Amino acid sequence: MLGVPLSETVKTLAFVLPDDRLLLAAMPGHARVRYGPLARAAGVRRPDLTPADAARLARAGLQPGGVSPVVDEPDAVVVFDESVLGMGRIHCGGGRADTSIEIRSADLIAAVAKATTAQIAELPDASAD
Repeated sequence: MLGVPLSETVKTLAFVLPDDRLLLAAMPGHARVRYGPLARAAGVRRPDLTPADAARLARAGLQPGGVSPVVDEPDAVVVFDESVLGMGRIHCGGGRADTSIEIRSADLIAAVAKATTAQIAELPDASAD
C-alpha cells in the first residue's frame, strides 16, 4: 500500500494483441477501462483484447501487480487516458510488484516514444460521494 489516494495513481492494464504485441492501457487508479474506445485507439477490434498473462509480462520484463506503461518493447502499443496528462505528480507501477515510481504525469507520457492518448477510462462521478 502506497498511502496515496487512488486518484493520484496511474494503473496500467496489459493486453496481448493477436500478433503478440503488448497493449498497455494507462489510466487513473480509480478509473475503469472502456474496452471499445481502448480497442479503437489501438487500431484493433474489441475481441482482439486478451489480458496478458504472467508469462507474457515476464517476456517484457514486467510482473503482475507492477505493470508500467514504460516498457522496452519497440512494438508495444501504449495508450494513456487523456485525463492522465493533467494529473500532476503521480505514482505508477515500476515493472515489479514491489516497486512504484513517483513522477509528473506529463513526464511519464513523454517517456513513452509512441504513446497515444484517448478517452479510454470511465472516471467515477465526484459528486457521488
